[in-house]
Amino acid sequence: MPFTIVYTSDIHGNETQYNKLHDFAKQASADAVIIGGDIAPKGISTNVFIQTQRDFLEKKLPEFARNLKKALPKCSLFLMMGNDDCAANIDVLEKQGSKLYHVIHNKRLKLTKDFDIVGYGFVPITPFGIKDWEKFDLSNPPEHFREEYEYRKRTDCQYWGWKSTQHGWVNFTFPVDSEEKDSIQKDLENVLFTANPDKTLYVMHTPPYGTNLDLVGWKGHIGSMAVRQFIEEKQPFLTLHGHIHETVAVSGRFKQKIGKTLSMSSGNCNIKDELALLVFDLYSPKNAKRLVL
Repeated sequence: MPFTIVYTSDIHGNETQYNKLHDFAKQASADAVIIGGDIAPKGISTNVFIQTQRDFLEKKLPEFARNLKKALPKCSLFLMMGNDDCAANIDVLEKQGSKLYHVIHNKRLKLTKDFDIVGYGFVPITPFGIKDWEKFDLSNPPEHFREEYEYRKRTDCQYWGWKSTQHGWVNFTFPVDSEEKDSIQKDLENVLFTANPDKTLYVMHTPPYGTNLDLVGWKGHIGSMAVRQFIEEKQPFLTLHGHIHETVAVSGRFKQKIGKTLSMSSGNCNIKDELALLVFDLYSPKNAKRLVL
């Protein structure tokens, strides 16, 4: 029996895009709607950034979820934070989501009787200031990634910045020795992620390195080498990604095969009101369509 999924990410609080997501999900009679990170507003002054996002999570996001539930009573909404969402507000997201939606970061939940869904919001260290959802990518780089990984650490990583708290921003610098103990690679070795990969849909905010899904025009590939390694070794059923808004525009493709695994990105950008999303049957994801509304 078909199970229709509507997927997007990187809405960044764009209310027009949220409205379009609601309307399309209703039109498609979606069984599940998935938002793969970066759900709250960005582009606001830093002194009100945390509170503005908190207000959105307390008011606007529940309103969207209630309207979706009213339109599609049997539809499940799955979502998580991304690297531009303030982790200090996770308490609001968890509290509001008890009945309206499922928060999936670092959780394994039932999607259907056949498939689980797992979420992961962290991204490799960026050149930007917010560090709530950033980690070193690799603790033990495989040989074929070692040179490129060392180059990236020298040229494209800012190791200091800020983390959000409910009292404001605090300065943060990655400890020198944290790379060996705490990384995306280490996280993905947990049984939460390694269990039943052929029966799991993985929602990972960061895309896998060296694919159609991680391209920035002037930089090239900037995705996660750890996620790429995980997909190559575990060969999961399906992975969904976001984070790199322009990647589909640059590569011209929203799909990537890595071995037998299909990985996809909506390639959504919040700056304009057009919403990019994916719609597919969970049991036949190779026929997925990307629409821009």
